[in-house]
Amino acid sequence: MSLLSLIREKQETLEDAGPAAPLPQRPEMLLIGCVDARKDPMADLGIPRGRALILRNVAALVHPEAEGRLTESAALAFAVREVKVKHLVVMGHTACGGIRAAINGSPSYSLRDYLDPISVMRDRVCAHVEGVEAQAAVLEREAVKYSVRALRTYDYITAAEGNGDLMLHGWVIDIATGIIHVWDERKDQFVPMSQTEPRG
Repeated sequence: MSLLSLIREKQETLEDAGPAAPLPQRPEMLLIGCVDARKDPMADLGIPRGRALILRNVAALVHPEAEGRLTESAALAFAVREVKVKHLVVMGHTACGGIRAAINGSPSYSLRDYLDPISVMRDRVCAHVEGVEAQAAVLEREAVKYSVRALRTYDYITAAEGNGDLMLHGWVIDIATGIIHVWDERKDQFVPMSQTEPRG
């Protein structure tokens, strides 16, 4: 059955009984993840409805504020300034198509421009790491680190973090197992979440 048929089938089971109160929204987190269709951040991470804002883009990439990505900047401002989330999470993943596009070079100018930060990292990584699989694995983590650092180019994010009102997190989730590795900035290592101390 096609995806549109499945959506239509679901709609046919719903009844319109007039105005209804929506579920309450109390987001504690903005999760910036990849558009990859194999993972559902809500279901796969166990996030209850209404507890997290989700922003998905190619390779979970965050650009510095000076680069002026409007949708990205608006989502960050809404989450931090309006909703006042406590956590900003950048979550990349293994086997990322966006990372592969950066390694291979995309024919699309807009995608090449968007992935330019990863392409710059690619040149450095490829000089020291052999094999596309190994290069991709390194770049998946480097892209997350880049994005967390890019978040700190937003003054209001740096201020909220400095005041203890906001925590930044860098994660890489294994697309096959669902295991999350967390970036320990002090040691510059990715560690399985199950082996880390809870933060917030």
